[in-house]
Amino acid sequence: MVWPTDQSVITFLATGKPVQGKVEKVEMLGHAGNLEFTQDFERLKVMFPAEKPSDYAYVLKITGLKLK
Repeated sequence: MVWPTDQSVITFLATGKPVQGKVEKVEMLGHAGNLEFTQDFERLKVMFPAEKPSDYAYVLKITGLKLK
């Protein structure tokens, strides 16, 4: 996986898709603190930190949704 320059876009978690609920918090495992994000009808946009938490992989923990 290539480290994004500043953000990642996840279209499946847009408010216009088959998800129930709203994103309340986005965290990156290995990174201290929450990440900034916006969620609208077309996408969930997550701002990434400048420092990678790992050289091998990264994981987003997204809370607040109830997937169908």
